[in-house]
Amino acid sequence: MLDAIFIILAVLTVGSAFYVSISKNIVYSAFSLLLTLSGVGGLYILLSADFLAGVQLLLYVGGVLVLILFAVMITMGIDNTPESNPSR
Repeated sequence: MLDAIFIILAVLTVGSAFYVSISKNIVYSAFSLLLTLSGVGGLYILLSADFLAGVQLLLYVGGVLVLILFAVMITMGIDNTPESNPSR
């Protein structure tokens, strides 16, 4: 049973990490990073490192990923600023 759970978590982690590296859309990459970091947290739980899994989920999934998505959503509006008159 543990082998099957390990294989599922490993495939989820490696597959989503691969999608992070090939995705053109940064929002999709961020959500794939969520799956990658959650899979790593699951692997820590499988290794009986409960504290490390909690830190992984709280800091990386809860903090860093939300910060990345927040920064992406804020900076998406910068491209829509009107430019100066090109005829001047």
